[in-house]
Amino acid sequence: MANAYQSITSGLGILKNFYQGPIVDQFNEDLAIWRGTEKGKYPWSGVQVQRPLKVRRNPGVGATTDGGALPTIGRQTTLQATIAAKYNYLRFGITGPMISASKSNVGSFVRSASFELEEGYNDLKSDCNRQMSWDGTGDLARMNTAAAASSSIVIKGREDTEPALKFLDIGSVFDIYTSAGVLVQAGITITALTSGNASSSTATVTVDQAVSASANDVLVRQGSGVSNEIQGLLTQLDGATSTVFGVDRSSYVQTQGNVVFVTSDGTSSGTALPLSLNYLQQAEDEAERRGGRMINAIYSDYASRRMYQKLLLADKRYVNTVQGDGGFASKDKSYLEWNGKPWVADKDCPTRIMMLPDKYIERYVLEEMAFADDTGSMYIAAADNDQLEVRIRFFANLFNSKPAGAAVLQSYISP
Repeated sequence: MANAYQSITSGLGILKNFYQGPIVDQFNEDLAIWRGTEKGKYPWSGVQVQRPLKVRRNPGVGATTDGGALPTIGRQTTLQATIAAKYNYLRFGITGPMISASKSNVGSFVRSASFELEEGYNDLKSDCNRQMSWDGTGDLARMNTAAAASSSIVIKGREDTEPALKFLDIGSVFDIYTSAGVLVQAGITITALTSGNASSSTATVTVDQAVSASANDVLVRQGSGVSNEIQGLLTQLDGATSTVFGVDRSSYVQTQGNVVFVTSDGTSSGTALPLSLNYLQQAEDEAERRGGRMINAIYSDYASRRMYQKLLLADKRYVNTVQGDGGFASKDKSYLEWNGKPWVADKDCPTRIMMLPDKYIERYVLEEMAFADDTGSMYIAAADNDQLEVRIRFFANLFNSKPAGAAVLQSYISP
């Protein structure tokens, strides 16, 4: 005898699905560097920015005897740093029927075009936050092992301490370059993750084309090339003496940042040592000695913040907190405290501890982040079908006008 009781299975024709909005963003949108550099924002127009810097004192000083020879006449040494814009875009497309179908709450959770636009701003800001944290080269990850015409490749973080997928995901499109900046292969899309997870140091991914590349080749955003990104904090806090922003740092040592290598010999080639409170104080002291007492925020990755907290607990100190000031540290949050300053962890920060004077971290903006409306509308229509494109763009660069007043610690291990 057939079951006469009505069940969910038999009653599907009369039941409704219940849809609960709004859409929940699964990503971390707390962007410390983006937020922090909003305070020192300078709009400009023209070709580039010329930033004057005093780089040497007048050497014409000295003591003498009564009636003795006076010091040789000297002068101030100044120069101009040259800051050019970096051009960042985000594009999305939508069809006319989709705009019509999502015009009301009856047919959709959100208006499709508005949703794509709002989230597009968030996504471009997030990527610019990443760029502002690094050095402008554009490295996202590296080949862990060589690949020979294979659609399965093994990748690692751009540094050994970074997760392989820190800046990549299924659907990411990238190009591969050699470490010397020669294009190897372009337009590669990750279609699946076959081993590893979001925190793994290496990951095996499936891609949409056969890849031939060498170990340590570099993965960058599609079409971005090499060194076309915003020149972030590490550009002037890397301890190098190369020329950046037109300034030869080997000739003008006061334009070099302060780098503390927590290693056996104090250099990048030494054996990594445990982080300590003494090393932290050394970094801040060196920045204060050379640049004055300017540091007002500590910026790091999450692992480094855990190391600092471990140091406090091991030293039987109270884990004090401090309220954010609205710069790198948000006003509505409290943070771990170092010498009265907020310690801010950010998702994009390298495995470093940066001590920053936000007064001198300057964002030069040629065009604020906005949709392109050069034709009078944000929509760019396709010629032969009912498809529309929207472009969000942001033309800017970052500059530390006093790197001697900032410091970075690196190459440490957990205490």
